[in-house]
Amino acid sequence: MKVTYFLIILILCMLSTEAQEITIKATGGISGIDYQSPIGNGEEKAGFGLGVGYTYFFNDHWGITTGIEASLNRNTFELFNGTTITTLEVDDQASAFEYSVAPTGYEEDQYFWSFAIPVMLHYKTHISTNTGIYIGAGVKSMIPTKQHIDASADKLTVTGYYPDLNLVFDDLSVHGFGDVNNWQDETKVSLKPSFLASAEAGLFFKLKKKMNLYTGLYFDYGMSDLQKDNQTKNLVTYSNNGMSSIKANGVMSTENSIDKNRYFALGFQVKLGFDLRKEVVVPETVIEKEIIEEPEETAPIEIVEDTVVIEEKPIYTDAELEYIQKPIIFNVINNTVIPSSLDERLDTIAELLKRDEGIDITIIGHTCDLGSEAVNMRVGMQRAQAVANNLKANGIAEERMEVISKGESEPLVPNTSSQNRAKNRRVSIVVLIEE
Repeated sequence: MKVTYFLIILILCMLSTEAQEITIKATGGISGIDYQSPIGNGEEKAGFGLGVGYTYFFNDHWGITTGIEASLNRNTFELFNGTTITTLEVDDQASAFEYSVAPTGYEEDQYFWSFAIPVMLHYKTHISTNTGIYIGAGVKSMIPTKQHIDASADKLTVTGYYPDLNLVFDDLSVHGFGDVNNWQDETKVSLKPSFLASAEAGLFFKLKKKMNLYTGLYFDYGMSDLQKDNQTKNLVTYSNNGMSSIKANGVMSTENSIDKNRYFALGFQVKLGFDLRKEVVVPETVIEKEIIEEPEETAPIEIVEDTVVIEEKPIYTDAELEYIQKPIIFNVINNTVIPSSLDERLDTIAELLKRDEGIDITIIGHTCDLGSEAVNMRVGMQRAQAVANNLKANGIAEERMEVISKGESEPLVPNTSSQNRAKNRRVSIVVLIEE
């Protein structure tokens, strides 16, 4: 029921928000069940996973991620030699007895698939123009399939004690008591769903426009046990048809065999992110062609040549100039890394500037009034240079750009509030068009 509610919430979130990034990921590392047992040792083995993510960003740094993930999880479990497991059983004559199994060299190879729905708080920030770090933390709702078990033992010693008769049967193989060597069997055990605490961190790289590569580490840990409640079985079944009919139950079905059994995963992940945010569409200049109608031929007339003056259309419309010269806001004090939300705008500005390579621009960095004048001049220059580097990477020649800093000397608005100061932390682009 909890899983059903969770799926409903997920669907409502997807319908009520606009995805800004879709990710496809692959994971690899150790993943399985973290066992604590008084009768043996469990060990997680290498597994892998695949997933699809869906991220909505609230601003340049913070967002929420969900999606669907599938993972293959593997374990081994070895029983301590000298262990005897005893349960109450009833034979084919309806007589109750104590059924004891003492294995030697007992091992299980285990695996199961799991499907998880994450809800993660996601933070990312740039450390250079095309590189940044990301951190995520949250919970996952995990649904496991049945655990597949391949069990084997060098030797099984099976005995039955009948308290009413005070008799122990240990050499009556036709009735299921005695020894069996080199025993093997397989079985499946149901597991419970669980919520996982989850975290991830790493680096991301801008591969090209609208595509990012994420690499890093991930960690998942279960908040509850996966073992079904009230397990009362023995390690192997009792069979009154003989020793050859003994079947495996598995340690996860065995009474008092496991104290703790929670999901655990730790490994490396690679994600490919596709930005779905829409580009800002700048209206294109429409150049009307002058249509000159030729007069119909009648009688020969004298042709008088005349000079036609065609008015030259401007290179940029007023809307395009306003788009280019609109301040590029950095918001955070001393931040000199271009916010990722402005990537699309700078790409469009670069395309507009390519229209005429004879036109130069001046890139001016500004700050608010907090800090010394020298520091603000330096920060302003770093901001302007960051914009120039971005445009250069998009094909704008370096010699077309003059980069300067005005520091705090030319505020856009008065530095009277934190909101106004955020607006003054900016870069301006001035298009130098000769009249």
